[in-house]
Amino acid sequence: MHLPLQQDRFYRKLEKTFSAMRKHFAAESEKARFETFIDAILAIIVTILVLDFKVPEQTFASDDEIRSFLHRLLPALFSYTISFATIVSLWINHHDLCRKIAYADIRFVLLNFLFILTLSPIPFTTALAGRNHHSSFAVMLVASNYFFMNLAFSFIWTYVTAKKIIPESVSNSKPAKRNAIISIIGGILLLISIPLAYVNTYITFSIFCIVLTLHFAKEFFY
Repeated sequence: MHLPLQQDRFYRKLEKTFSAMRKHFAAESEKARFETFIDAILAIIVTILVLDFKVPEQTFASDDEIRSFLHRLLPALFSYTISFATIVSLWINHHDLCRKIAYADIRFVLLNFLFILTLSPIPFTTALAGRNHHSSFAVMLVASNYFFMNLAFSFIWTYVTAKKIIPESVSNSKPAKRNAIISIIGGILLLISIPLAYVNTYITFSIFCIVLTLHFAKEFFY
């Protein structure tokens, strides 16, 4: 009998909580603080990436052994370079987005945490693909990881555009529309790269390089 009243009180409290959180994140200082937090997470992920490269405890008997050791590391180094460049590209785009938005609300924050959720497995999937670059399954995993990162970032951009958190003059500008087209093309290519890992892993790695080239090229034609 009192259930509707209790539900009404619950929803009112919930709305007050979200309202307080919205005001909290709307402050300019909080937006900068949140961006710094995301930057720190990205820096940690990049640091973890390089920790996969370990120098053997035993000393090498000759220069040839060192060269042989480094030669065996090449696939892992290539995989690391792609992931490093991907994170750099995402950081540039995220920093540019935070610079343009008027404020950060709770939904924007939660979407960013979803983005971090897709980004955090990168050290694992990168190392796995680097050590097993002939394995279709390992390369498929890192391709899926890249795709979902791209998708999560697209959710953030779609949200700030739909809610007009970013000025329409910015979202409707030619550079923004061009960047959106590049992101869509990149997302489609990454999606295609997932099944292509079972055809040839080198095709998938080549697609990664193409997508990165597209994203970095647009920075020179801003």
